[in-house]
Amino acid sequence: MKKITIALAGNPNSGKSTIFNNLTGARQHIGNYPGVTVEKKEGTLVYHDYEINVVDLPGTYSLSAYSEDEAVARRFIVESKPELIVNIVDASNLERNLYFTTQLIELNVPIVIAMNMSDVAQKNGQDIDFQKLSKLAGIPIVPTVGNKNIGTEKLLDVLVKMYENKIYNHQVKVNYGLEIQQEMAKLEHIIVKDKQLLKIYPMRWLIIKLLEEDLFVIDIIKKSSFGVQLLLQNEKSRHHLELHFGDAPESIIADRRYGFVSGVCTQSLNQSVEQRHSISDEIDKIVLNRVFGIPLFALVMYAIFKFTFTFSGPLVSLFEKAFELMGAFAAEVIPQGLLQSFVVDGIIGGVGGVLGFFPLVLFMFFAIAFFEDSGYMARAAFVMDKLMSRFGLHGKSFLPMMISTNGCAVPGIMASRTLENKRDRMITMMVTPFMICGAKLPIFALFISAFFPQEYGANIMFFMYFLSVVIALCSAWVLRKFVFKGETSHFVMELPPYRLPTIKGLLLKMWERGWLYVKKAGTVIVMVSIVIWAGFTFPQYSGPKGNSLTEPKMTEGEIAAVQLEQSYAGKIGNFIEPLMRPIGLDGRSGIALLAGFAAKEVVVTTFGTIYSLGEVDAEEPGSLRESLQKDKAWSPLKAMVFMIFSLIYLPCVVAIAVFFRESGSKLKWLLFLIFWTTVLAWGASFIVYQLGTLLSIGG
Repeated sequence: MKKITIALAGNPNSGKSTIFNNLTGARQHIGNYPGVTVEKKEGTLVYHDYEINVVDLPGTYSLSAYSEDEAVARRFIVESKPELIVNIVDASNLERNLYFTTQLIELNVPIVIAMNMSDVAQKNGQDIDFQKLSKLAGIPIVPTVGNKNIGTEKLLDVLVKMYENKIYNHQVKVNYGLEIQQEMAKLEHIIVKDKQLLKIYPMRWLIIKLLEEDLFVIDIIKKSSFGVQLLLQNEKSRHHLELHFGDAPESIIADRRYGFVSGVCTQSLNQSVEQRHSISDEIDKIVLNRVFGIPLFALVMYAIFKFTFTFSGPLVSLFEKAFELMGAFAAEVIPQGLLQSFVVDGIIGGVGGVLGFFPLVLFMFFAIAFFEDSGYMARAAFVMDKLMSRFGLHGKSFLPMMISTNGCAVPGIMASRTLENKRDRMITMMVTPFMICGAKLPIFALFISAFFPQEYGANIMFFMYFLSVVIALCSAWVLRKFVFKGETSHFVMELPPYRLPTIKGLLLKMWERGWLYVKKAGTVIVMVSIVIWAGFTFPQYSGPKGNSLTEPKMTEGEIAAVQLEQSYAGKIGNFIEPLMRPIGLDGRSGIALLAGFAAKEVVVTTFGTIYSLGEVDAEEPGSLRESLQKDKAWSPLKAMVFMIFSLIYLPCVVAIAVFFRESGSKLKWLLFLIFWTTVLAWGASFIVYQLGTLLSIGG
């Protein structure tokens, strides 16, 4: 069976992910590109006698490598040399999407255009002559409707025929005009001598990128055999073009590309009806309204939490019961002793607390994915831009913050690369960890379900989300005012048309994010659970247990309490307890928060281990939620304080490491982040606890 590698490339919101899911289904995996932290999605399928490896490149508007995503997409095409490129084009935004196509053509790779959302274009009154467009561009075109899985089979058929040379691919190059062509010829005269360089990179692409003064290509040329000559000639050519046109060469080249696209579209696109406002435009009159926009966004977020808590509740109870039964079964089967404690208290008691909330996490991811795929989240960024700019945050900062809410602070911090200004990037990275990531969700779910009525669950969760946004905005204002001074950059964002998400796409996205949660529970959290169990189990208490005639006999519960007190972890808890008392918490809470530095889910794991070890004499040891409710040391006020501290204090060790790297490996910013988040968390918790105690609220 022959193997083919194809790459999917296109603008964001062109339906690229849907096409990828249609092609690969569940046969896909996600990782990172070597050396960078940009997400790498790959999948495989078998078609006829071919095993096709599909690589979903990051969505980009350009191959000029202004961002890490663009650099990764370009490097993969140029250096990995896939056999075929599938250029996903949004038919309803033809001119903008085809500009990217003109750049792909310069890379001299076989291309097939998947003209996606052709049904939307038709509804908008756009009649595209695909056959004529294909001839004008010299590229095969396959109309597709990704969300209905229309055109997938035809696309595969064309790809295979192209690979077998049964379809002739004669791409039409952009004509940049006589002046630019002459300067390109001068550079070509030199570069053609470097055979080694041309084995790796296309000549025409190198020349155009040199004229555009692309830093990535300049670095390549500097290392080449004729680098000095090429750079000298390039300087002369650029100077000549600037004198001739009165503008930078990159602007002239961009104009020529747009001219080519405009000409192609003029000849192949007919507006069959009078241009009218689309449904998206009509909806946007409300969604983007300066009065209703932000309240509507708040309503959407509330709806997400309401959906999550309402529908996940029964499944969460079922999961909790399953882990209770698992623990009881293990306690009966395994003889009493260290091994039983290790399995029941360390593994099941610890990890079970986290996995018990797995249904809630899945429902949350499903709800967020729905609003993402529908096109609403792009509007949310647009709506929030004006508010965020008043606090010193860039509009694009909303994306990293939403990515953190969707799953984890780590990709959220990495997504700050899309911001060109360093000050904006640093502020975004500083405030992104305040958002409610998937790892914090089990903490809030545990304490909300334990101390607040079920009907108020979504309200409390929405309040925590609202609080995270307020803290992020206020922190950004302080940072912009006193640390990263300067004006906020302008924000321009494309608003994709609204679409009805597909169930398949939503389920795949939900499972991708949920599976990461499970993998984390099965690896990192298991290891940390073992460490926590060992910390509370050793050294084992060997003192008097009241077995003599002069001492009263101690119950198993009392022995367990002394064991927890005298263990290594217990001693650490006693040491930090004076810091926790002013905010209403004890040493055990301090230990849980310290453990949360490894991964925020471990906070729940730690409580699971503590209460599991402490309930050895309980007739019916219930769930962790029930254990917290029975503990008189807790109250709704203290639960709220603990959630606020968990929301604000320093991010997990992986997020800290990523922040350190993304901030330029500068120790001063890492120490500042640790200091800033910890002091802010303690200060906010202190105010809430002392004020609540003074007003006798939630005691």
